[in-house]
Amino acid sequence: MVVVNMVEKFGADGLLERSWDLPPEVVGPLRAHVDVTPEGWVMDMWPLTVEIAVIVQPWIDEPIDVGSNAWFVSSGQVAV
Repeated sequence: MVVVNMVEKFGADGLLERSWDLPPEVVGPLRAHVDVTPEGWVMDMWPLTVEIAVIVQPWIDEPIDVGSNAWFVSSGQVAV
């Protein structure tokens, strides 16, 4: 297992619809908006704001609707 930072999109039913892994270079810009561990992992789950969406949008292949309250940035363990 490895830890990755990711953007998650949830449906109106609260179930995860999709997620995108984020590259390490987003950690620096994200530090101003969310809590990040010294190792570079996002702590907790943070709703996407306009400022965060601007940082992560280049790695997301659909438009982020920050007003929908469906988009979050977090980290999690994934199988390799």
